[in-house]
Amino acid sequence: MEFVLHPRDLPLDITLIEDQPFPPINEGRAGFVGITYVALRPFDNGRSVRITLEEIDPNFCVSGRVVWCNKEKDGYRIAIEFPTNEECYCVRMIEQLSQIEHYRRQAKIQGRRLNYNEAAAEWIQKFAASFPAFSI
Repeated sequence: MEFVLHPRDLPLDITLIEDQPFPPINEGRAGFVGITYVALRPFDNGRSVRITLEEIDPNFCVSGRVVWCNKEKDGYRIAIEFPTNEECYCVRMIEQLSQIEHYRRQAKIQGRRLNYNEAAAEWIQKFAASFPAFSI
């Protein structure tokens, strides 16, 4: 199972929701299953959450489940899995867009001005092959 670290400069809105019955997860499944993110507050393992990401897509809204939560110096690193095919696929696509935007912002800090398409082309060339594949 692979989790992608969501960029800190693109804040997620994570809200606790009523626990939902997710299908059982096969511990041996390979590929992309979710994200990790540094949140300001802790979340209990097993809790259902709703995630939105206004900055990338105002219509993006998915439900997931907290797998683990660890205290760190500057917050709580949480891992969120997306056990349904549809949500997992959607999150993987949004994460790629987030990684590209993060790459564009980092280039700007380094004095390179890239539009989104230029940043996407560079990110794809450098990182797309190592981005976890989608498989459930």
